Amino acid sequence: MRRNCLWLVTLALLALPALAQDHSLPTCGAAAIGSSPFDSSAKGWETASSYQPLAPGQRLFYGLTGLGQDSPLEVRYLVKGKPYLTEVVDLANAQPPKNQPPKVRPDSGKAPQKSETAFDFESLLKEERMIELLALRPDLVRSLHQLAKERSAIKVEIRQGGRVFETLSFQDLKRRSSELVKSPAVPLAVQSAVSGPGDHGEERQPPLFAKTYLENCSDCSWEMPCDTECGYEPGKGGPVTCGEQGLPCGGSPPTCSSSTVVSESWTGWYYLRSYFANQYACLRSYTAGSAVHRLYVSEYRRDLVRRSYVCPSAPSCSGCYYQDQVIAYEIGYAGCWYETPPLCSNGATPCCSELCNVGPFTPCYSGC
Repeated sequence: MRRNCLWLVTLALLALPALAQDHSLPTCGAAAIGSSPFDSSAKGWETASSYQPLAPGQRLFYGLTGLGQDSPLEVRYLVKGKPYLTEVVDLANAQPPKNQPPKVRPDSGKAPQKSETAFDFESLLKEERMIELLALRPDLVRSLHQLAKERSAIKVEIRQGGRVFETLSFQDLKRRSSELVKSPAVPLAVQSAVSGPGDHGEERQPPLFAKTYLENCSDCSWEMPCDTECGYEPGKGGPVTCGEQGLPCGGSPPTCSSSTVVSESWTGWYYLRSYFANQYACLRSYTAGSAVHRLYVSEYRRDLVRRSYVCPSAPSCSGCYYQDQVIAYEIGYAGCWYETPPLCSNGATPCCSELCNVGPFTPCYSGC
């Protein structure tokens, strides 16, 4: 891969103010990265369960600069001066984002062209690191935002190794989170445990009663007739039934346990954010000649959701409800080259799948 000299990088940096005013940036999501693995399952995940991820603007990110990664992080959320939640974050087992490369597109049986302009994703992991607070509890994040909307005073205390690292207001936490989202900071996927008077359990959903058709068979329940149609089986050419799948149906079970796991499944990849990385390349330009391109990174997340059937009055089956709980998550990223104004010379020809924008006259290889 042909790299640019320092003067080239300098020119690119000088051009960033102009880029900030450019409204032709690729759209956030699968359309910006061409044939990405993220566009196949993200659409329509809501049909699999009622679980709803947080909106990107609601997420709370916190930078790890100055903190060790070997010992747990304790985050205390105080509302009106009183303990509300305590979150213990396992930093020792934090996972970096996964590189999710675009799918290879066939090119009429021709051997794929070897890319000379592949992204250096390893270098992305050298930036500042950050975590998402309450990453497994979107219900509690929504509660904090609602309390803040109601003008409740919220303080967030960050502790590690028995000492207070810092204390900041909820507004300051949101401001810092917004700044981190715009930066190349690396998000780590973490596990955490939450306790405190503000934790009233995961969001509850009432049982699903008989329907003509369920888009996902994991939504079958004891209250539904066994001939309730669900899902879609390609070999059958149509839907199957709850009874055919061996799932709960046909009336109440003889006894109900306090909590029964119905299913565990991954959501589709959904969009988190996009940002410009500090990585440049001199590539051929659609305007003729060559131009500096900058790596534009899009980050995505998917959640492992456990659906349980909870009966608080067990062994009686009255008052039962469904509960969706995020038990793990992964972060993935993909990138594309975005053309910037500075010109350069002797640019390499990229793969079309590596470019953010491809037109009829874009010089690129379609076979890789």
